Amino acid sequence: MTKKLPSLQRHLEQVIAEDPPRAKSLCVTVLGDAVGPHGGVAWLGNLIELLEPMGINERLLRTSVFRLVALGWLRSEREGRRSRYALAEQGIKLTARASPRIYVGPPMDWDDSWTVVILPRFGSHGLAERTALRDQLVWEGFGVIAPGVFAHPHANPQIAHDILEKLGLPDLALVLHANDNASPTGLPIASLANQCWNLQDLSQQYERFYERFAPFEALTESEIDPKLAHMLRALLIHSWRRVVLHDPQLPAAMLPTPWAGQTARALCERLYWKIFAASEVYLEHQLSPDNPQHEPLAQSVFKRFGGAPAAVIHAMQRSARQ
Repeated sequence: MTKKLPSLQRHLEQVIAEDPPRAKSLCVTVLGDAVGPHGGVAWLGNLIELLEPMGINERLLRTSVFRLVALGWLRSEREGRRSRYALAEQGIKLTARASPRIYVGPPMDWDDSWTVVILPRFGSHGLAERTALRDQLVWEGFGVIAPGVFAHPHANPQIAHDILEKLGLPDLALVLHANDNASPTGLPIASLANQCWNLQDLSQQYERFYERFAPFEALTESEIDPKLAHMLRALLIHSWRRVVLHDPQLPAAMLPTPWAGQTARALCERLYWKIFAASEVYLEHQLSPDNPQHEPLAQSVFKRFGGAPAAVIHAMQRSARQ
């Protein structure tokens, strides 16, 4: 049973105080979730307005976008004394890779195949290179099956090749597409799930996410002010992204029952669509004036989280006609 929400403003302040978002990370969240579907371009002043209510001041934001430009996430344009920012090629690529994990979840079906990455015992590369590859593979959800052996039941082999290319080490490891051929009494890879992935810690993260955001389900329509809806949407997706991008998204057969990730995703879906239309009112107000590169909301957004409810689509259509 969810606790009664004291007030939307107060509860948002409480969420921010308990887990203050980092400026650079929150900027990436807002750009990907909210600005991207409107053409992906915003004035610096727009970004300040969007993030300031969540405790990110102008100085922090300026530093963050400068770093994101340096990392290749963003590109900047000058027009007079003003700066405009958009996702760069690297940012677009990484956002596209993360989006299915955030908004879709693991595939429902699994053909029992694996992507396996093997570091040869003897090679020309040193410990630093091997450690960098390990960190990148684990970030992408690969489990450490044995020293120098990594496996994932869903990951496309191209992800492993992309990591190797990114590190400038295309010949560091073998990348294999494999099937588990364990005998009926043998040891299947799937049985190693708890040893190769930290599912207990991940489950606790999902439980904390649920506890933090479940009270917002008590919101009534009259309480969903556009600005506060934007804040809630940003904090919701920011917190969700931080958990789900660490989730290896294993097949259901490999997960504990019940699995906290399923409960948390269902909550995120319901709450996202509950506040979506109101948050878009605020975004349009902030992003569209004086921005020739601003675009109407991309229809592909309505496919997020299994598809928008009909009521949300109708509300957006009514708003567009007004």
